Amino acid sequence: MTADYPYDAAILGAGPGGISAAMRVARRGGTACIIESGHAGGACLNVGCIPTKAMLAGSGLCRRIATCDRFGLGASPPTVDPEAFMQRVGAVVADLRERTGKTLASNKRIALLPGRGRLTDANTLTVRTDEGEARVSARCIIIATGSRPVRPAFFPVDSDCAITSDQATTAADLPRSALIVGGGVIGCEFATVYSELGIRTCVVEMMDRLLPELDKDASAAVSNSLAARGVEVLTARRIASIAPDGDGASAELDDGRKIQVHRVLVAVGRQANIDRIGLEELGVEIADGTITVDSRCRTNIENIYAVGDAAEARQYAHLADRMGLVAADNAMGYDLSDDRVVVPVGAYTHPEIASVGLNLAQAREQFGSARVFRYSCKNSSMATVCQQTEGQVKLIADAESGTIYGALWIGPRATDTIVEIALAMRNGLTLEHIHHTIHPHPTFQEAASAIAAAWSAQAIRP
Repeated sequence: MTADYPYDAAILGAGPGGISAAMRVARRGGTACIIESGHAGGACLNVGCIPTKAMLAGSGLCRRIATCDRFGLGASPPTVDPEAFMQRVGAVVADLRERTGKTLASNKRIALLPGRGRLTDANTLTVRTDEGEARVSARCIIIATGSRPVRPAFFPVDSDCAITSDQATTAADLPRSALIVGGGVIGCEFATVYSELGIRTCVVEMMDRLLPELDKDASAAVSNSLAARGVEVLTARRIASIAPDGDGASAELDDGRKIQVHRVLVAVGRQANIDRIGLEELGVEIADGTITVDSRCRTNIENIYAVGDAAEARQYAHLADRMGLVAADNAMGYDLSDDRVVVPVGAYTHPEIASVGLNLAQAREQFGSARVFRYSCKNSSMATVCQQTEGQVKLIADAESGTIYGALWIGPRATDTIVEIALAMRNGLTLEHIHHTIHPHPTFQEAASAIAAAWSAQAIRP
Protein backbone atom coordinates (compact mmCIF):
# COMPACT_ATOMS: atom_id res chain seq x y z
CA MET A 1 0.00 0.00 0.00
CA THR A 2 1.25 3.49 -0.82
CA ALA A 3 0.58 6.78 0.90
CA ASP A 4 -1.55 8.04 -1.98
CA TYR A 5 -3.43 4.97 -3.20
CA PRO A 6 -4.86 1.89 -1.47
CA TYR A 7 -3.35 -0.40 -4.13
CA ASP A 8 -0.16 -0.48 -6.14
CA ALA A 9 -1.98 -2.01 -9.10
CA ALA A 10 -5.59 -2.26 -10.20
CA ILE A 11 -5.84 -5.09 -12.69
CA LEU A 12 -8.75 -5.34 -15.10
CA GLY A 13 -9.22 -9.04 -15.79
CA ALA A 14 -8.38 -12.29 -13.97
CA GLY A 15 -7.10 -14.34 -16.89
CA PRO A 16 -3.53 -15.64 -17.19
CA GLY A 17 -2.12 -12.13 -17.74
CA GLY A 18 -4.06 -10.52 -14.91
CA ILE A 19 -3.31 -13.26 -12.39
CA SER A 20 0.37 -13.30 -13.35
CA ALA A 21 0.53 -9.53 -12.85
CA ALA A 22 -1.21 -9.68 -9.48
CA MET A 23 1.04 -12.46 -8.18
CA ARG A 24 4.14 -10.56 -9.31
CA VAL A 25 3.00 -7.33 -7.68
CA ALA A 26 2.41 -9.24 -4.47
CA ARG A 27 5.78 -10.97 -4.67
CA ARG A 28 7.44 -7.58 -5.09
CA GLY A 29 5.82 -6.49 -1.84
CA GLY A 30 2.94 -4.54 -3.38
CA THR A 31 -0.83 -4.84 -3.25
CA ALA A 32 -3.18 -5.54 -6.14
CA CYS A 33 -6.91 -5.49 -6.77
CA ILE A 34 -8.22 -7.66 -9.61
CA ILE A 35 -11.56 -6.70 -11.14
CA GLU A 36 -13.25 -9.62 -12.93
CA SER A 37 -16.82 -9.99 -14.19
CA GLY A 38 -16.63 -13.75 -14.75
CA HIS A 39 -14.73 -16.71 -13.36
CA ALA A 40 -11.07 -16.35 -12.41
CA GLY A 41 -8.80 -17.94 -14.98
CA GLY A 42 -10.15 -16.09 -17.99
CA ALA A 43 -10.92 -17.65 -21.36
CA CYS A 44 -7.94 -20.02 -21.12
CA LEU A 45 -9.15 -21.89 -18.06
CA ASN A 46 -12.90 -21.61 -18.52
CA VAL A 47 -13.65 -21.83 -22.25
CA GLY A 48 -10.34 -22.18 -24.08
CA CYS A 49 -7.02 -23.93 -23.47
CA ILE A 50 -8.05 -26.20 -20.62
CA PRO A 51 -11.44 -27.54 -21.79
CA THR A 52 -10.21 -28.05 -25.36
CA LYS A 53 -7.19 -30.00 -24.11
CA ALA A 54 -9.48 -32.08 -21.91
CA MET A 55 -11.56 -32.81 -25.00
CA LEU A 56 -8.45 -33.69 -27.01
CA ALA A 57 -7.22 -35.99 -24.25
CA GLY A 58 -10.51 -37.87 -24.42
CA SER A 59 -10.72 -38.04 -28.20
CA GLY A 60 -7.07 -39.07 -28.45
CA LEU A 61 -7.69 -41.92 -26.04
CA CYS A 62 -10.68 -42.97 -28.12
CA ARG A 63 -8.50 -43.07 -31.22
CA ARG A 64 -5.78 -45.10 -29.48
CA ILE A 65 -8.29 -47.64 -28.20
CA ALA A 66 -9.70 -48.00 -31.70
CA THR A 67 -6.22 -48.82 -33.04
CA CYS A 68 -4.92 -50.93 -30.15
CA ASP A 69 -4.79 -54.00 -32.38
CA ARG A 70 -1.52 -52.58 -33.74
CA PHE A 71 0.00 -53.44 -30.36
CA GLY A 72 -1.40 -56.95 -30.29
CA LEU A 73 -4.23 -55.92 -28.02
CA GLY A 74 -7.89 -56.68 -28.45
CA ALA A 75 -10.73 -54.37 -27.43
CA SER A 76 -14.23 -53.60 -28.49
CA PRO A 77 -14.59 -50.42 -30.54
CA PRO A 78 -15.00 -47.57 -28.06
CA THR A 79 -18.39 -45.96 -27.64
CA VAL A 80 -18.90 -42.29 -26.83
CA ASP A 81 -21.28 -40.99 -24.19
CA PRO A 82 -21.58 -37.33 -25.22
CA GLU A 83 -22.97 -36.10 -21.91
CA ALA A 84 -20.45 -38.02 -19.80
CA PHE A 85 -17.65 -36.84 -22.09
CA MET A 86 -18.54 -33.17 -21.58
CA GLN A 87 -19.20 -33.69 -17.86
CA ARG A 88 -15.62 -34.83 -17.48
CA VAL A 89 -14.43 -31.72 -19.36
CA GLY A 90 -16.49 -29.55 -17.01
CA ALA A 91 -15.09 -31.35 -13.97
CA VAL A 92 -11.52 -30.66 -15.08
CA VAL A 93 -12.32 -26.97 -15.50
CA ALA A 94 -14.11 -26.82 -12.14
CA ASP A 95 -11.17 -28.44 -10.36
CA LEU A 96 -8.61 -26.03 -11.80
CA ARG A 97 -10.95 -23.07 -11.28
CA GLU A 98 -11.26 -23.96 -7.60
CA ARG A 99 -7.49 -24.23 -7.26
CA THR A 100 -7.03 -20.85 -8.92
CA GLY A 101 -9.59 -19.25 -6.62
CA LYS A 102 -7.90 -20.70 -3.54
CA THR A 103 -4.49 -19.45 -4.69
CA LEU A 104 -5.78 -15.91 -5.10
CA ALA A 105 -7.77 -15.98 -1.86
CA SER A 106 -4.77 -17.18 0.13
CA ASN A 107 -2.64 -14.21 -0.92
CA LYS A 108 -3.35 -11.36 1.51
CA ARG A 109 -1.82 -8.83 -0.85
CA ILE A 110 -4.40 -9.54 -3.57
CA ALA A 111 -8.05 -8.53 -3.50
CA LEU A 112 -10.56 -9.91 -6.01
CA LEU A 113 -13.52 -7.66 -6.80
CA PRO A 114 -16.33 -9.22 -8.90
CA GLY A 115 -17.71 -6.70 -11.38
CA ARG A 116 -17.19 -4.82 -14.62
CA GLY A 117 -14.55 -2.11 -14.54
CA ARG A 118 -14.10 1.04 -16.59
CA LEU A 119 -11.19 3.46 -16.51
CA THR A 120 -12.05 6.98 -15.39
CA ASP A 121 -8.47 8.21 -15.25
CA ALA A 122 -4.95 6.78 -15.19
CA ASN A 123 -5.32 5.80 -11.52
CA THR A 124 -9.00 5.03 -11.09
CA LEU A 125 -11.52 2.41 -12.15
CA THR A 126 -15.28 2.56 -11.72
CA VAL A 127 -16.65 -0.93 -11.08
CA ARG A 128 -20.25 -2.08 -11.49
CA THR A 129 -20.88 -4.80 -8.91
CA ASP A 130 -23.98 -6.66 -7.74
CA GLU A 131 -24.10 -4.31 -4.75
CA GLY A 132 -23.76 -1.15 -6.81
CA GLU A 133 -20.95 1.01 -8.09
CA ALA A 134 -17.48 0.99 -6.52
CA ARG A 135 -14.30 2.93 -7.17
CA VAL A 136 -10.84 1.40 -7.15
CA SER A 137 -7.75 3.62 -7.05
CA ALA A 138 -4.17 2.49 -7.60
CA ARG A 139 -0.75 3.81 -8.56
CA CYS A 140 -1.12 2.05 -11.90
CA ILE A 141 -3.66 0.15 -13.94
CA ILE A 142 -2.96 -3.06 -15.84
CA ILE A 143 -5.47 -3.97 -18.57
CA ALA A 144 -5.79 -7.74 -18.98
CA THR A 145 -9.30 -8.06 -20.37
CA GLY A 146 -8.61 -10.94 -22.76
CA SER A 147 -10.66 -11.67 -25.87
CA ARG A 148 -13.93 -13.12 -27.14
CA PRO A 149 -14.94 -15.06 -30.27
CA VAL A 150 -15.60 -13.06 -33.42
CA ARG A 151 -19.20 -13.33 -34.62
CA PRO A 152 -19.22 -12.58 -38.36
CA ALA A 153 -22.17 -11.14 -40.23
CA PHE A 154 -23.46 -14.58 -41.27
CA PHE A 155 -23.68 -15.73 -37.62
CA PRO A 156 -27.40 -16.23 -36.84
CA VAL A 157 -28.61 -13.96 -34.06
CA ASP A 158 -31.67 -15.75 -32.72
CA SER A 159 -30.75 -19.42 -33.11
CA ASP A 160 -28.50 -21.93 -31.38
CA CYS A 161 -27.83 -23.79 -34.62
CA ALA A 162 -24.46 -22.03 -34.75
CA ILE A 163 -22.10 -21.82 -31.79
CA THR A 164 -18.74 -20.31 -30.92
CA SER A 165 -15.78 -22.16 -29.43
CA ASP A 166 -16.75 -20.75 -26.02
CA GLN A 167 -20.13 -22.45 -26.31
CA ALA A 168 -18.66 -25.67 -27.69
CA THR A 169 -16.41 -26.14 -24.65
CA THR A 170 -19.25 -25.55 -22.18
CA ALA A 171 -21.99 -27.50 -23.98
CA ALA A 172 -23.82 -30.29 -22.17
CA ASP A 173 -23.12 -32.75 -24.97
CA LEU A 174 -21.50 -33.13 -28.40
CA PRO A 175 -22.90 -32.34 -31.84
CA ARG A 176 -24.11 -35.26 -33.92
CA SER A 177 -22.41 -33.71 -36.96
CA ALA A 178 -20.47 -30.48 -37.33
CA LEU A 179 -19.43 -27.86 -39.84
CA ILE A 180 -16.44 -25.90 -38.56
CA VAL A 181 -16.03 -22.46 -40.07
CA GLY A 182 -12.37 -21.48 -39.81
CA GLY A 183 -9.33 -23.69 -40.29
CA GLY A 184 -7.00 -21.97 -37.85
CA VAL A 185 -5.68 -23.48 -34.63
CA ILE A 186 -9.06 -23.46 -32.87
CA GLY A 187 -10.95 -24.92 -35.81
CA CYS A 188 -8.38 -27.66 -36.42
CA GLU A 189 -8.34 -28.68 -32.76
CA PHE A 190 -12.13 -29.09 -32.73
CA ALA A 191 -11.98 -30.96 -36.04
CA THR A 192 -9.47 -33.32 -34.42
CA VAL A 193 -11.74 -33.90 -31.42
CA TYR A 194 -14.92 -34.45 -33.37
CA SER A 195 -13.39 -36.71 -36.01
CA GLU A 196 -11.64 -38.89 -33.40
CA LEU A 197 -14.99 -39.34 -31.65
CA GLY A 198 -16.60 -40.47 -34.90
CA ILE A 199 -18.57 -37.28 -35.51
CA ARG A 200 -19.07 -36.38 -39.17
CA THR A 201 -17.08 -33.17 -39.62
CA CYS A 202 -16.45 -30.64 -42.38
CA VAL A 203 -14.02 -27.70 -42.18
CA VAL A 204 -14.37 -24.58 -44.34
CA GLU A 205 -11.40 -22.19 -44.54
CA MET A 206 -11.33 -19.01 -46.62
CA MET A 207 -7.55 -19.19 -47.18
CA ASP A 208 -5.97 -21.75 -49.50
CA ARG A 209 -4.79 -24.01 -46.67
CA LEU A 210 -5.47 -24.94 -43.08
CA LEU A 211 -3.41 -23.27 -40.35
CA PRO A 212 -2.50 -20.38 -42.66
CA GLU A 213 -0.67 -18.66 -39.80
CA LEU A 214 1.81 -21.55 -39.54
CA ASP A 215 4.36 -23.25 -41.79
CA LYS A 216 3.06 -24.99 -44.93
CA ASP A 217 4.44 -28.31 -43.66
CA ALA A 218 2.24 -27.91 -40.59
CA SER A 219 -0.77 -27.27 -42.82
CA ALA A 220 -0.05 -30.37 -44.87
CA ALA A 221 0.38 -32.58 -41.80
CA VAL A 222 -2.91 -31.51 -40.25
CA SER A 223 -4.80 -31.65 -43.54
CA ASN A 224 -3.57 -35.20 -44.16
CA SER A 225 -4.38 -36.39 -40.64
CA LEU A 226 -7.88 -34.92 -40.73
CA ALA A 227 -8.55 -36.35 -44.18
CA ALA A 228 -7.41 -39.78 -42.96
CA ARG A 229 -10.08 -39.59 -40.26
CA GLY A 230 -12.78 -38.71 -42.76
CA VAL A 231 -12.93 -34.93 -42.31
CA GLU A 232 -13.97 -33.02 -45.42
CA VAL A 233 -11.68 -30.02 -45.79
CA LEU A 234 -12.81 -27.18 -48.06
CA THR A 235 -10.21 -24.43 -48.53
CA ALA A 236 -10.46 -21.15 -50.45
CA ARG A 237 -14.18 -21.17 -49.68
CA ARG A 238 -16.45 -18.81 -47.75
CA ILE A 239 -19.72 -19.12 -45.88
CA ALA A 240 -22.50 -17.04 -47.38
CA SER A 241 -25.19 -17.78 -44.79
CA ILE A 242 -26.20 -20.03 -41.90
CA ALA A 243 -29.83 -20.77 -41.06
CA PRO A 244 -31.75 -23.13 -38.76
CA ASP A 245 -32.86 -26.38 -40.41
CA GLY A 246 -35.08 -28.47 -38.16
CA ASP A 247 -33.05 -29.22 -35.06
CA GLY A 248 -29.85 -28.55 -37.02
CA ALA A 249 -28.39 -26.02 -39.40
CA SER A 250 -27.97 -25.41 -43.10
CA ALA A 251 -24.95 -23.48 -44.32
CA GLU A 252 -24.60 -22.11 -47.83
CA LEU A 253 -21.13 -21.62 -49.31
CA ASP A 254 -20.08 -18.91 -51.73
CA ASP A 255 -20.29 -21.40 -54.62
CA GLY A 256 -23.91 -22.22 -53.83
CA ARG A 257 -23.28 -25.57 -52.17
CA LYS A 258 -25.38 -26.28 -49.08
CA ILE A 259 -24.17 -28.32 -46.12
CA GLN A 260 -26.61 -29.67 -43.54
CA VAL A 261 -25.29 -30.53 -40.08
CA HIS A 262 -26.44 -30.68 -36.48
CA ARG A 263 -24.28 -27.71 -35.43
CA VAL A 264 -22.10 -25.09 -37.07
CA LEU A 265 -19.06 -24.12 -35.02
CA VAL A 266 -17.79 -20.69 -36.02
CA ALA A 267 -14.10 -20.34 -35.20
CA VAL A 268 -12.90 -17.44 -37.34
CA GLY A 269 -10.84 -15.75 -34.66
CA ARG A 270 -11.10 -13.78 -31.45
CA GLN A 271 -11.19 -10.04 -30.79
CA ALA A 272 -9.78 -8.11 -27.86
CA ASN A 273 -12.16 -7.09 -25.08
CA ILE A 274 -11.14 -3.46 -25.11
CA ASP A 275 -14.37 -1.73 -26.05
CA ARG A 276 -16.44 0.15 -23.49
CA ILE A 277 -13.74 0.25 -20.83
CA GLY A 278 -12.86 3.94 -21.18
CA LEU A 279 -9.77 3.74 -23.37
CA GLU A 280 -10.89 6.23 -25.99
CA GLU A 281 -11.79 8.88 -23.41
CA LEU A 282 -8.31 8.66 -21.90
CA GLY A 283 -6.57 8.66 -25.27
CA VAL A 284 -5.06 5.17 -24.95
CA GLU A 285 -3.58 4.28 -28.32
CA ILE A 286 -5.19 1.37 -30.18
CA ALA A 287 -4.02 -0.15 -33.47
CA ASP A 288 -5.44 -3.08 -35.44
CA GLY A 289 -7.84 -3.99 -32.67
CA THR A 290 -5.35 -4.19 -29.79
CA ILE A 291 -3.83 -1.74 -27.32
CA THR A 292 -0.41 -0.51 -28.40
CA VAL A 293 2.32 -1.33 -25.87
CA ASP A 294 6.10 -1.24 -25.81
CA SER A 295 8.53 -3.95 -24.70
CA ARG A 296 7.71 -3.09 -21.07
CA CYS A 297 3.95 -3.44 -21.70
CA ARG A 298 3.46 0.31 -21.21
CA THR A 299 0.75 2.13 -23.14
CA ASN A 300 1.13 5.72 -24.31
CA ILE A 301 -0.52 6.89 -21.07
CA GLU A 302 1.67 6.98 -17.98
CA ASN A 303 0.69 4.46 -15.29
CA ILE A 304 -1.44 2.37 -17.68
CA TYR A 305 -0.18 -1.01 -18.88
CA ALA A 306 -1.80 -3.68 -21.07
CA VAL A 307 -1.09 -7.39 -21.46
CA GLY A 308 -2.27 -10.56 -23.18
CA ASP A 309 -4.97 -10.64 -25.84
CA ALA A 310 -5.85 -7.02 -25.08
CA ALA A 311 -2.42 -5.97 -26.35
CA GLU A 312 -1.18 -8.82 -28.58
CA ALA A 313 -2.41 -10.26 -31.86
CA ARG A 314 -0.84 -13.59 -30.85
CA GLN A 315 -3.49 -14.82 -28.46
CA TYR A 316 -1.69 -17.32 -26.26
CA ALA A 317 -2.11 -17.79 -22.53
CA HIS A 318 1.62 -18.28 -21.96
CA LEU A 319 2.38 -14.99 -23.71
CA ALA A 320 -0.24 -13.23 -21.57
CA ASP A 321 1.35 -14.77 -18.48
CA ARG A 322 4.77 -13.44 -19.46
CA MET A 323 3.42 -9.99 -20.29
CA GLY A 324 1.66 -9.84 -16.93
CA LEU A 325 4.96 -10.45 -15.18
CA VAL A 326 6.72 -7.80 -17.30
CA ALA A 327 4.01 -5.20 -16.70
CA ALA A 328 3.95 -5.85 -12.97
CA ASP A 329 7.71 -5.57 -12.57
CA ASN A 330 7.75 -2.24 -14.37
CA ALA A 331 4.74 -1.02 -12.42
CA MET A 332 6.61 -1.83 -9.21
CA GLY A 333 9.63 0.23 -10.23
CA TYR A 334 11.79 -2.50 -11.72
CA ASP A 335 13.08 -2.40 -15.29
CA LEU A 336 12.11 -5.51 -17.25
CA SER A 337 11.93 -5.56 -21.03
CA ASP A 338 10.85 -8.35 -23.36
CA ASP A 339 10.77 -8.00 -27.14
CA ARG A 340 8.40 -11.00 -27.37
CA VAL A 341 10.32 -12.50 -30.30
CA VAL A 342 10.90 -15.99 -28.89
CA VAL A 343 7.33 -17.13 -28.32
CA PRO A 344 6.62 -20.84 -28.82
CA VAL A 345 3.17 -21.50 -30.24
CA GLY A 346 1.27 -24.70 -30.79
CA ALA A 347 -1.74 -26.49 -32.21
CA TYR A 348 -2.76 -29.51 -30.14
CA THR A 349 -3.96 -31.45 -33.14
CA HIS A 350 -2.94 -35.07 -33.69
CA PRO A 351 -0.15 -34.89 -34.65
CA GLU A 352 0.74 -31.89 -32.52
CA ILE A 353 2.25 -28.82 -34.11
CA ALA A 354 4.66 -26.41 -32.43
CA SER A 355 6.80 -23.60 -33.75
CA VAL A 356 9.04 -20.84 -32.47
CA GLY A 357 10.94 -17.99 -34.07
CA LEU A 358 11.29 -17.41 -37.80
CA ASN A 359 10.62 -19.51 -40.87
CA LEU A 360 13.25 -19.90 -43.58
CA ALA A 361 12.15 -16.94 -45.70
CA GLN A 362 11.99 -14.65 -42.67
CA ALA A 363 15.40 -15.79 -41.44
CA ARG A 364 17.05 -15.20 -44.81
CA GLU A 365 15.45 -11.80 -45.13
CA GLN A 366 16.58 -10.78 -41.66
CA PHE A 367 19.98 -12.44 -41.45
CA GLY A 368 20.96 -13.18 -45.04
CA SER A 369 22.10 -16.73 -44.43
CA ALA A 370 19.92 -19.55 -43.14
CA ARG A 371 19.31 -23.21 -43.87
CA VAL A 372 16.72 -25.84 -42.95
CA PHE A 373 17.88 -28.93 -41.05
CA ARG A 374 15.27 -31.71 -41.03
CA TYR A 375 14.58 -34.88 -39.09
CA SER A 376 11.80 -37.33 -39.86
CA CYS A 377 9.90 -38.89 -36.97
CA LYS A 378 10.16 -42.17 -38.88
CA ASN A 379 13.78 -42.25 -37.71
CA SER A 380 12.84 -41.86 -34.05
CA SER A 381 13.12 -44.96 -31.89
CA MET A 382 10.49 -43.66 -29.45
CA ALA A 383 8.10 -42.74 -32.27
CA THR A 384 8.52 -46.24 -33.69
CA VAL A 385 7.92 -47.83 -30.29
CA CYS A 386 4.74 -45.78 -29.85
CA GLN A 387 3.70 -46.18 -33.50
CA GLN A 388 3.50 -42.40 -33.85
CA THR A 389 5.93 -41.79 -36.69
CA GLU A 390 3.80 -39.15 -38.40
CA GLY A 391 5.73 -35.88 -38.37
CA GLN A 392 9.06 -34.13 -38.71
CA VAL A 393 11.28 -31.57 -37.06
CA LYS A 394 12.71 -28.56 -38.89
CA LEU A 395 15.36 -26.30 -37.43
CA ILE A 396 16.19 -23.07 -39.23
CA ALA A 397 19.77 -22.09 -38.45
CA ASP A 398 22.96 -20.57 -39.79
CA ALA A 399 24.97 -23.37 -41.42
CA GLU A 400 28.31 -21.99 -40.22
CA SER A 401 27.71 -20.65 -36.72
CA GLY A 402 24.81 -22.93 -35.76
CA THR A 403 22.78 -19.94 -34.58
CA ILE A 404 19.15 -21.01 -34.34
CA TYR A 405 16.53 -18.73 -35.91
CA GLY A 406 13.44 -20.85 -35.62
CA ALA A 407 11.92 -24.29 -35.52
CA LEU A 408 8.87 -26.30 -36.51
CA TRP A 409 8.07 -29.50 -34.62
CA ILE A 410 5.40 -31.87 -35.91
CA GLY A 411 4.77 -34.98 -33.88
CA PRO A 412 3.99 -36.37 -30.44
CA ARG A 413 4.47 -33.93 -27.56
CA ALA A 414 5.62 -31.22 -29.98
CA THR A 415 4.41 -28.47 -27.68
CA ASP A 416 6.61 -29.92 -24.93
CA THR A 417 9.70 -30.66 -27.02
CA ILE A 418 9.81 -27.24 -28.69
CA VAL A 419 10.80 -25.72 -25.34
CA GLU A 420 14.41 -26.87 -25.75
CA ILE A 421 14.69 -24.80 -28.93
CA ALA A 422 12.97 -21.81 -27.35
CA LEU A 423 15.35 -21.96 -24.39
CA ALA A 424 18.34 -22.14 -26.73
CA MET A 425 17.15 -19.19 -28.80
CA ARG A 426 16.31 -17.13 -25.73
CA ASN A 427 19.80 -17.57 -24.33
CA GLY A 428 21.87 -17.42 -27.52
CA LEU A 429 22.75 -21.12 -27.52
CA THR A 430 23.61 -22.79 -30.81
CA LEU A 431 23.33 -26.19 -32.45
CA GLU A 432 26.74 -26.95 -30.99
CA HIS A 433 25.38 -26.55 -27.44
CA ILE A 434 22.50 -28.90 -28.26
CA HIS A 435 24.91 -31.38 -29.85
CA HIS A 436 27.01 -31.55 -26.67
CA THR A 437 23.98 -31.92 -24.39
CA ILE A 438 23.26 -35.54 -23.47
CA HIS A 439 19.68 -36.38 -24.40
CA PRO A 440 17.99 -39.40 -22.76
CA HIS A 441 17.19 -42.36 -25.00
CA PRO A 442 14.67 -43.23 -26.22
CA THR A 443 12.72 -39.97 -26.26
CA PHE A 444 10.96 -37.80 -28.80
CA GLN A 445 13.34 -35.04 -27.74
CA GLU A 446 16.26 -36.83 -29.42
CA ALA A 447 15.20 -35.26 -32.70
CA ALA A 448 16.91 -32.03 -31.65
CA SER A 449 20.06 -33.92 -30.75
CA ALA A 450 20.05 -35.77 -34.06
CA ILE A 451 19.75 -32.55 -36.05
CA ALA A 452 22.53 -30.93 -34.04
CA ALA A 453 24.76 -33.97 -34.55
CA ALA A 454 24.14 -33.87 -38.30
CA TRP A 455 25.01 -30.17 -38.38
CA SER A 456 28.19 -30.85 -36.42
CA ALA A 457 29.27 -33.61 -38.82
CA GLN A 458 28.62 -31.45 -41.88
CA ALA A 459 30.53 -28.57 -40.38
CA ILE A 460 33.41 -30.96 -39.50
CA ARG A 461 33.36 -29.93 -35.86
CA PRO A 462 34.47 -32.08 -32.94
